[in-house]
Amino acid sequence: MSESDPKLRVVDDEAEKADDGVVRLKAAGTSFEQVQRLAPEKVAEAPERLESQPRDLFEGRSQEPGVEAILDKEEVVENVEQPWGMRDGRLAGMPYGWFVLIIVAVIAAGVWAVIQMSKGEAEVAQRLAEVREMKEDDAAEDRTARELVDRIERVVGEYLAADSVEKIVPLIRHPERVKPLIEAEWTVRPKRAMKFARLTTFQPATIPGGEFWIVRAESRDGEPQNLILEQLGDTGVRVDWETHVCHQPMEWGRYIADRPSSSAMDFRVWVTPDSYYSHEFSDAGRWRCYRITTKDSEEHLFGYALADSEVARELEDYLKSVPNGVATIIARLRFPAGSSSPRGVVIEKLVEPRWMYVTDPSKDSP
Repeated sequence: MSESDPKLRVVDDEAEKADDGVVRLKAAGTSFEQVQRLAPEKVAEAPERLESQPRDLFEGRSQEPGVEAILDKEEVVENVEQPWGMRDGRLAGMPYGWFVLIIVAVIAAGVWAVIQMSKGEAEVAQRLAEVREMKEDDAAEDRTARELVDRIERVVGEYLAADSVEKIVPLIRHPERVKPLIEAEWTVRPKRAMKFARLTTFQPATIPGGEFWIVRAESRDGEPQNLILEQLGDTGVRVDWETHVCHQPMEWGRYIADRPSSSAMDFRVWVTPDSYYSHEFSDAGRWRCYRITTKDSEEHLFGYALADSEVARELEDYLKSVPNGVATIIARLRFPAGSSSPRGVVIEKLVEPRWMYVTDPSKDSP
């Protein structure tokens, strides 16, 4: 190795400060190759420490400023009495509008609650008034029903006990028309007075044109009696005498035997469809046939109505609506003059679809 070749030595940065710099080498086989000469580092001078005058009666740190330095600053820090994030007395980032909206919502909710409570109290009061009114109405209806039952029992008792025309006429319907019928009936079959015991049936009758009741009265000395009564106003009750006795303009057996053809008569009968076509009523395309029977008799007639007549249409419609196809009606019957049919009779009119006149036929307009 020649003297000109660079020599290696250990450099201690802390112990020795090289003035001539340092050469950086790179290994190349068995020798070293100079790569870069580094200039010596310049050590930065240590900064000088600020010295402050000692302050009496206060042992603080030398770096802290005095109170007067803080007070002399133009920008004053936030007041310690202010909450964090508050400026000028309001929350940072929270506009006044939200507070107003919340307050209005709370007030509105309170007003709504008060209104609803008032409404609820009014509804409860109204409901209680309705309940009291219903109870009063029910009580009034009960009193009226009891009074009605009492009146009916009294009228039925007097009706069954009546043994003269004068006593029974004030208790019956259509007294002016019916009184002569009672007199004629009692001439043949005098009425027997009965003692009323009690009502076993009491129900309304669905009869248009009035308010009617069906009752079954038991007597102490006879058979039970089925009656139809009409309620007149609040206190009036009348018995339908014609329905009770099934009054006929002529005794049914004698009517069949005599075959009067001078005029038509209104009979209380039962009518059912039949197919007995004979004599002058043998044309089934022209006539409709019905079997006619009545109360307290085994005799029957065959009634005929023209197929295209109003009577036939009314009977067909009525028969469709009644149980077992048996119609209880008041029918106007007439034997044709010179008829050869022994039991054939013409049905001229369906007077009533029951055995009772709803209105007085003597007062009907022609």
